[in-house]
Amino acid sequence: MQTIKNSLKKVSSIEFMPLVIGYIILIIFFAIKSDHFFTVNNFLNIALYAANVGILSCTMTLIIVAGHIDLSIGSVIALGGVVLGTLLNKGMPIGVAILGAIAAGALTGLYNGILITRIKINAFITTLAGMEIFRGMSYLVTNGKAITLSNNVIKAIGRGYTLGIPNAVLIMLAVIIIFTLVSKYTVFGRRIFVIGGSSQVAYLSGINVETNLTVLFVLNGVMCGLASVIYCSQLGSAMPSNANGMEFDVISAVILGGASLSGGKGSIVGALFGALLLGTLSNGMVMLNIHTYWQQVISGVVLVLAVVLDVIKNRSAQRTLAA
Repeated sequence: MQTIKNSLKKVSSIEFMPLVIGYIILIIFFAIKSDHFFTVNNFLNIALYAANVGILSCTMTLIIVAGHIDLSIGSVIALGGVVLGTLLNKGMPIGVAILGAIAAGALTGLYNGILITRIKINAFITTLAGMEIFRGMSYLVTNGKAITLSNNVIKAIGRGYTLGIPNAVLIMLAVIIIFTLVSKYTVFGRRIFVIGGSSQVAYLSGINVETNLTVLFVLNGVMCGLASVIYCSQLGSAMPSNANGMEFDVISAVILGGASLSGGKGSIVGALFGALLLGTLSNGMVMLNIHTYWQQVISGVVLVLAVVLDVIKNRSAQRTLAA
């Protein structure tokens, strides 16, 4: 019982505060280096860039908290976009097309969840294989060609504004609020943290570990389906190559936000700051004309540093417990 209480306490932790401080320092640095950085329009661009990462980081945070990972999200976004474009081209109503994209994402999540929880295949292997399978399906459906999207409603979702704020950002904020409430104040959210702390303790406490994890992966697929609609709207087309490498940005944001790869610890709000930090870093490097190759190197170094800090914190916690 004490283990469960400790796991629940981690839900309200604010260990991502150093990230906030680092984010402020990063903003100050780019503001000094570029006269065009510290503007309202530029910050809206950063938020728009971070929208999909922020949406996906909500469920990815919970997946990592539960001690698992999903490497297939970029491919699922591509597949959802292909489903969206195909249904629209067949004359389906916009609502049906959007639901089709979300349903496609949910089915991929169910597939991953069943293999991980019922067949007992490692999440890394399952989703790595899924990354190839779903991407390949996207290419098969489109024959490798892009599907142009001209629907005005679709355009408004990813490129429109409401009260001066991008619709994609408003959607991201709504999703983050919902999953913050879910993670902190619902039985499901608390169970995920307990599972991440110790799946054996969770099982002995009467928690259906397999069902809860499967539901979590389905929710992750749903968020991928939603992200696919926004992504296609921003590009104006559905392509099988969409969101290639998106999983790297999302996982980086989650780890930067304080989630532990060993499970049991993470924060939705922290992941939001992680997404904004990555968006700010990318935006600032572009403004400073840093070469694309160096941008990739720097992004990778940031992720490594986040993992190293996570390892240091875990070892420090273990020493404290041992003492």
